[in-house]
Amino acid sequence: MLSVRGVALAAGYTGTPGTYTVEECRERYTAGGSGRHGSRTISCTGTFRAARDVDGARTVNPFGAFHPGTVYPPGARVPVRSGDDGTYTAAGREQVWGRAAGVSGSLPMLAAGAFCLLTGFGARRGRPFGESWDGLPGGTVLRPLLLSVTGVGILGAVVFLFLQHYG
Repeated sequence: MLSVRGVALAAGYTGTPGTYTVEECRERYTAGGSGRHGSRTISCTGTFRAARDVDGARTVNPFGAFHPGTVYPPGARVPVRSGDDGTYTAAGREQVWGRAAGVSGSLPMLAAGAFCLLTGFGARRGRPFGESWDGLPGGTVLRPLLLSVTGVGILGAVVFLFLQHYG
């Protein structure tokens, strides 16, 4: 885990850390086909300033595309990472919240997979769910454990997605 000016960055981020000063943000909605909802695209213009280069100088780039998840007011300073193709990615909470929600959302799948492996539920000509649940080996320990892992995963995903959207 790397930290740049108090912003935690998970592994997998590439590019130079810096600050993007927003001049203007525009929202654009595209119409969806077949009665579906359209998609929303936010595009911002501004200036990127690198945190520090190798020689200690600060790189300034007045060009580049920044497509955040929210509209920023003019003059806002957003921590970003530069990409190889002239685009910038927000390097703050919204990236971390999305990854945390994905990890939490995978916990119920892990519990369901463990249940299927331990009981043979879901196999061709396998036992029904009620019989599999009652026949779970070590049921007094594993049943509450599987339910807890599932509940924590669902609750964690809901909380992280809520914070990502409203936080």
